[in-house]
Amino acid sequence: MKIPSGPLLKFLPFLRWWPMVTRQTARDDLVAGFTGALIVLPQGVAFATIAGLPPQYGLYAAMMPAVIAALFGSSWHLVSGPTTAISIAVFAALSHVAVPGSPEYIKLALTLTFLVGIFQFALGLARMGALVNFISHSVVIGFTAGAAVLIAASQVRNFFGIAIPRGTPFYEILHQLYVQFLGINPWVLAVSLVTLATGILTKRYLKKIPYMIAAMIVGSIVAEILNLWLGQDATGIMTVGALPAGLPPLSAPDFSFDTLRHALGPSLVITMLALTEAVSISRAIAVRSEQRIDGNQEFIGQGLSNIVGAFFSSYAASGSFNRSGVNYEAGARTPLASIFASVFLVVVLLLVAPLAAYLPNAAMAGILFLVAWGLIDFHHITHIAHTSRAETVILAVTLIGTLFNLEMGIFMGIILSLMLFLYKSSKPEIVPMVPAVEEGAYHFVRAKGQPECPQLRIVRINGPVYFGAASYAQSALQQIDEDNPLQKSVLITAARLSYLDIAGAEVLAQEARRRRRIGGGLYFYRLNSNCRELLRKGGYDGDIGEGAYFPVMTNVTGALYWTLDPDICRTCKTRIFPECHGKLLPDGFRRQRLMLATDGTEFARVPTEIAIAMAARFGVTLDVVTVIASELDDEPGQARLHAVAHEARVAGVATEEIVRIGKSPVQEVVAAAKAADTNILVIGRRPPRGDIKERLVGDNAAQLVAQADSHVLVAGWQAGMWRKRILVASDGSDFSDTVAEQAAQIAKATGTPVTLVAVVGAGLGREDAEEDLAHKAGQMKLEGIACDTLVVEGTPCREIVDVAIRLQADLVVVGNRRRKLSRVADQVMGNLECAVLLINAADRGAPIRQD
Repeated sequence: MKIPSGPLLKFLPFLRWWPMVTRQTARDDLVAGFTGALIVLPQGVAFATIAGLPPQYGLYAAMMPAVIAALFGSSWHLVSGPTTAISIAVFAALSHVAVPGSPEYIKLALTLTFLVGIFQFALGLARMGALVNFISHSVVIGFTAGAAVLIAASQVRNFFGIAIPRGTPFYEILHQLYVQFLGINPWVLAVSLVTLATGILTKRYLKKIPYMIAAMIVGSIVAEILNLWLGQDATGIMTVGALPAGLPPLSAPDFSFDTLRHALGPSLVITMLALTEAVSISRAIAVRSEQRIDGNQEFIGQGLSNIVGAFFSSYAASGSFNRSGVNYEAGARTPLASIFASVFLVVVLLLVAPLAAYLPNAAMAGILFLVAWGLIDFHHITHIAHTSRAETVILAVTLIGTLFNLEMGIFMGIILSLMLFLYKSSKPEIVPMVPAVEEGAYHFVRAKGQPECPQLRIVRINGPVYFGAASYAQSALQQIDEDNPLQKSVLITAARLSYLDIAGAEVLAQEARRRRRIGGGLYFYRLNSNCRELLRKGGYDGDIGEGAYFPVMTNVTGALYWTLDPDICRTCKTRIFPECHGKLLPDGFRRQRLMLATDGTEFARVPTEIAIAMAARFGVTLDVVTVIASELDDEPGQARLHAVAHEARVAGVATEEIVRIGKSPVQEVVAAAKAADTNILVIGRRPPRGDIKERLVGDNAAQLVAQADSHVLVAGWQAGMWRKRILVASDGSDFSDTVAEQAAQIAKATGTPVTLVAVVGAGLGREDAEEDLAHKAGQMKLEGIACDTLVVEGTPCREIVDVAIRLQADLVVVGNRRRKLSRVADQVMGNLECAVLLINAADRGAPIRQD
């Protein structure tokens, strides 16, 4: 048989499972159906009593509605019928309008059932099955507990044998029990207690026997013995009376205006309550049966079952947890088991209906006390009380409200829980984040006290930014730069920004404009497609910027690094981005790392002053290294370092002291510079002794220049920190661009004007020299550096020295391409009193070891 698909299954869903019925599945369903029929017999009578209806109406509610719900619902194991919660809701809604059990009351119940079915069916067609999700777990627990108390209260008169009118409010029942305490009927109370004890003991020790049936039988026997012994007039033990044996009679709801007026409000409450029960139970069983549940189809099935049931003497039905659980455990394979249960129930009713004449009201009261006690979920109530104060308040309000007015109780619980949800969602969690430390990772982790970038704040928004949360989100984003004015830019990791509306988009656009005005920006990483599309369609990209969005697996920090303020980056100690550990600052200039090599002599005085001044101008930590021959010299070595550190602290410069132990000071200083990734090594030199020879720089200085990977600044005893002019020598090569770039960084940091000089001679013509210097000068002027150029003729050594003396330059910058001190560098350093910065080429080859 071909299974139909498409819209037809919405109205004939049984066609989906009917082809699966086989002889074996039918046999399994038959057994499960018979078991279910036995279970519902005592429950139906008890639930009808709770609802204020004649006992047979509880059985009627387990017949036709169960068949219709099985045919048109989506669950294969859900069994519909009367339930405790629906029964107490019916009683609470109608008992103040008509006398329970009267014809008027029955008509109201049938009309109420019909309206509930109509609302359920309409919600199913409108595909609004998600509505039941708005009834929180705490509301259901509180309502059920309140309903349990009402059930017990409604049976106080039957349990104790006192005269209390039906429909009396809860608080008045307690008052009447107190007033009539001395008038309690001992024979009625005895039957109630025997029934109660039998049910408790059976449930605990004879679990295979249905405790309700056992309690009914024992209670009925005890009542019959007492009536035969003392007489019914003496005992006052009344019975339920014989049930009508037969099929449910046809009935018709009352559609008069007055009846509809009284039934309309309660029907809405019972609709949501019934749907919550049915969908929750079907989903709970589906977890075990691995069946997919369609909530909207379940709405349709429940609606049709109540609409049809209203014409077959049934009051409002819903999914029964007890019957559904027994149905599944008994081996039901398809909804056919629920249909079999209804058929068997008719047969059982024909057989046992006359026996109801022996069922005492006191026994029913004892059973309903058991039912009420079982409804109170003490475990979850205790768990909620210990877990959440807000949820505890919701539970308490629902419970207390239910005791006084069932409709208002559940509505108050729902409204309060929704208000709590809206309040929480109006304040989405905004969590500080930092980049993950794993190599190659593109994700972010919670900061949790870890250092953050002083310029770029990274946050994650957990939740929606909608009209209710827009103001909070805006305040939180503005608070970032109020707390730290340097954090002008914000990166939102938006993977958990679940929803965005127009109000939220407006706030983000305003924040982006504001941050641009203060020199920063607002950026997004992993923003979902729906939010991105809203911002695009709304025209907010003009404010936020097309380049502000970064998709997943994008190196967003690598892109935003170049938007940061390089002056702040120079002094930054945090360096949480991989780019922070690179050699370039956001403005493209190299990141300076300074090291001073000191031996503590008077010739280290000037290099120390220059190194501290440079560190202060660059805003960086100064590494200070000294070399000792052995550990025995540690104390004087530490003393040298502490003296430099003290002087640096006075100038506001932080230091990192390094002691190296070795016989070769040159090798130890070179190794220390390499380990610290030094950019500029500052050293001193002693004045020449005797006549100037071919090499004017001492051996130690020459070896340091040759072996160091960093640039080397050599300062003689007559040098000083430059303030007048920096002279930069250029030969027009590509390497001279590196020399000019390094000089530009120093000039910019110290505010010193620059003169670019080129010596025309072998290999360099005047036109080429002038063009080269003009280009370099133009680049420096773009950086705000005062710069002029000079082209001279002659030998480089002599002309550079002459120009430096003539212009009174206090720093000369020259290049060194080889792994040894070039003649030009040697002559320039030897003939000038000012400091000389030697820019070593990166491709000079391996160091030449000098032993």
